[in-house]
Amino acid sequence: MRLLGIETSDDTSSVAVLCDGRLHAEDSFCSRLVLCDELTPRILRILEGDLDIDGIAVSSGPGSFTGLRIGVTTAKALGHALEVPVVGVPTQHILAMGCGPEPDTVAVVQRARVGHVCAGIYRVKGDTVEDVVSVQLVAHKQLYELIRNAKLVVGNGLTEAAEADERLGELNVVGPPCGLARASVALKLAQWPPQYSFEQVAALRPEYVLQSQAERTRGIRID
Repeated sequence: MRLLGIETSDDTSSVAVLCDGRLHAEDSFCSRLVLCDELTPRILRILEGDLDIDGIAVSSGPGSFTGLRIGVTTAKALGHALEVPVVGVPTQHILAMGCGPEPDTVAVVQRARVGHVCAGIYRVKGDTVEDVVSVQLVAHKQLYELIRNAKLVVGNGLTEAAEADERLGELNVVGPPCGLARASVALKLAQWPPQYSFEQVAALRPEYVLQSQAERTRGIRID
C-alpha cells in the first residue's frame, strides 16, 4: 500500500509517504503564511507526480484554525478526486507518539486563547495511544496540577504557560524535532476503513477545542 500523510496543525507542517509499511519520504517545512501556496506542490513533489495512492491520513486537531482547515480540506479534496479513504488522526495523539514508543504518560500542551492551553494526557504503548485525560481547555494557572505527574511534556503551549507558573519550567519537556507533530506519525496511527466512502470523507472535520474568533465574537458557525 502507498499512503499519504498530511500534518498542518502548527507553523511547521509536513507531508509523508508510506510504502508497504515503511516510510518512503517525509518533507517538513515552515508553513506560516505560505501553507496555501506550499502544501499542494509539496504533496505532488513527495509523490513524485504519481497520484496512485491507497489512502490519506491527516492531522485533525486541535491546533491552528487556519492550518487545520487547509490540511483537512486538501486531504478531503484529494480523497474525493482519487476515491481513496481519508482518516483524521488527533493532533495530540501525534505529538504524544512522536516522543517515542515507550515514554509511558505524555502530557500534550498546545497554545490556545490568551491565558489558556489545550492540554491532554496520554499513555503510549507501542503503536497505540490511549487517552488518560482527554484534551480540554485549561487556564495557565491550573495546568501544573493537571500535568505534573506526566513523565514527559510536549507541545508549543508550555513556554507561555510557564510565565504564569514557574513550576512548569521544572517538568521534563520534549523539544524539536521530537516535539513537533509529523505526518509520518499520523500515518503510523491511522486506522484505515476498508474502502473509500464519499460519506465518510465528507463527514471529516477538524477538531477544535476552542471556537474560532468569528464564532466567539460574531456567533458565526463554521463547520
